[in-house]
This record gives sequence, C-alpha cells and structure tokens, in this order.
Amino acid sequence: MTFRDIDAHLIAPKRFVTLAHLHQVEQADYPALQEATELSTPDLSKIIRDLEERGLVHVTKERRTRYGATVVRLTPEGQEAFKKLLTSLNRIAGQ
Repeated sequence: MTFRDIDAHLIAPKRFVTLAHLHQVEQADYPALQEATELSTPDLSKIIRDLEERGLVHVTKERRTRYGATVVRLTPEGQEAFKKLLTSLNRIAGQ
C-alpha cells in the first residue's frame, strides 16, 4: 500500500467533507451542504463545479415555492470513487 493508492484530488479536506456528506444522504441542497461542511458559498460552488466536471456529482435546479434550489447528489461514479478512497485509507491505516 503506497501513497499512490490515494486519490490526492479527493482527499483534499474541503472535497473530502463534501463527498462524505453526500455519501451519507441521498441528496442535499446548498444550505444543507453548507451547514454540514461549514464551507462558504464560493468554496462550495467551486468544489461542486469541480466534482460535477469530473462526473462525481449531479447538480439539478429545483423549484421550491417561489425560489429555486440547487440540489446535489453523488453519481454512481462518485459513490464508487468515494468507497474506493475509504477502502484505501482504511487499508493504509491497517483496518
């Protein structure tokens, strides 16, 4: 087991906490993600955009009352990438 087994992009703290939260829920809107991750709106937007470009999350705009909401969920590829990352981390930690 070497450091090459860890996806350096996904282990970055802000991405990791975002992926970890999305892994635990079916979907989340921006306010829920901000509360769970304690990230600012600009940071969260940048992270979500990056993860979407990599095909790890799917972003949709939904209409709720008069205002829209941006909803984020992991794609199957995102679920798999996060599980692989956790498996690698656990193996390295000897668990």
